[in-house]
Amino acid sequence: MDMKVCKRRKTTKVPPPAELLDELVTEILLRLPVKSLLRFKSVSKAWRAIISDPFFIRSHLRQSASRWRQNPSLLVTPHTLEHVIEGEPWPSTFSTDISFYQWQQPSSEEEESEARFVMHTDDFLEEFNSVCYFAHCDGLVVAPTNTNVYLFNPATRDAMRLPINDRNKMYRYVACLLVGLGRDPCTGRHKVVRAFYRSRDPLTGVHDMGMEVFTVGVDSDSWREITPNPLYPVAEWITPVFAKGALFWIIEKRGLDPSARGILRLSLDDESFSVTHLPDSLDPALDESFILDEVHGELFLTAFSSSELSWRKPLNIWTLVEQDTRWEHRYTLDISGMAHPVALLPGGGAMIVRASHYISRYDLQTHEIDTICELDRLTYQHDGTPEEDAGSGQEIFYFNVIPYTESLVRI
Repeated sequence: MDMKVCKRRKTTKVPPPAELLDELVTEILLRLPVKSLLRFKSVSKAWRAIISDPFFIRSHLRQSASRWRQNPSLLVTPHTLEHVIEGEPWPSTFSTDISFYQWQQPSSEEEESEARFVMHTDDFLEEFNSVCYFAHCDGLVVAPTNTNVYLFNPATRDAMRLPINDRNKMYRYVACLLVGLGRDPCTGRHKVVRAFYRSRDPLTGVHDMGMEVFTVGVDSDSWREITPNPLYPVAEWITPVFAKGALFWIIEKRGLDPSARGILRLSLDDESFSVTHLPDSLDPALDESFILDEVHGELFLTAFSSSELSWRKPLNIWTLVEQDTRWEHRYTLDISGMAHPVALLPGGGAMIVRASHYISRYDLQTHEIDTICELDRLTYQHDGTPEEDAGSGQEIFYFNVIPYTESLVRI
């Protein structure tokens, strides 16, 4: 019987289209941390082009923001004093070294809380002697000092000193000018906004103030003054908060007649000012005793539940809804003292809050609070090697602590 021999047909594998390979590479790169992406830029010209593409940078930022919601992290900068001068309202002996450390909630109770080194710069020798509260947006950080304003991307380790001008006429009255940072929702450009003083009315004490803007990547050597002027002067020492395409500033009400029951809003697309009214349910006696924070893209207003004297008063938290026209009461925290809401943990049953140098986990169902980090007792990791606790050998004055989403955004 003749046997038929079946010959296996040779097949030639067709390589996937180059476009598909590029898509796969892009999807993989989007999930990597910034530190790895900076190294991978040198792999090939194609990879460098992908990682440097503005669309990739925006997509990677969205991925980072999504990961942050699952596992929030903070950027911590300890500020030390070279020495203490008694009687100073704000110290003038700050160290000019600025270091950034990233802190994340420990994954288990047994895991030690530590802060991982991100960026350190010490090239500001004798450039300033006072540092104020930082502003942040999309992985960028603005640090105002008594002389200069510095812009950082701690993840890429890029830094720049913003231009100096002479618009402010009242240097002797303030240590640092108020500086905010946000993103223009129309152009996607990041804007640094600084308030400055022209004069002070000797009878009422009300300041005549202006504001100026520096557009990152567009303005190279100058600030641009915003016209017309802000509707009201803004409070000293309180950094404006960016949310929903605008910067929100607390109004300085001393001497104002009539007073304003609201907060100053600066839209970053058309650079126009308006007033956002305070929540109707906020005790009028607390109109000057609240704080603002951005949490997951929303503006939070936190205030005590009443103005009555008591050692333990719950905190009420409102969020701004309906195109900045209505406040919604969202949470009540049964804790003592003022605290900043930082993040909602996955599932929405707990919140991370910060008060002074304590970071805590607050259970929204049981109202129990557990301290998960004391900033002055953290182990600060530098290139994998533990450093001494913050403040060892120098006087710690305070910590700048901001929510941190790493990004490739260029400055």
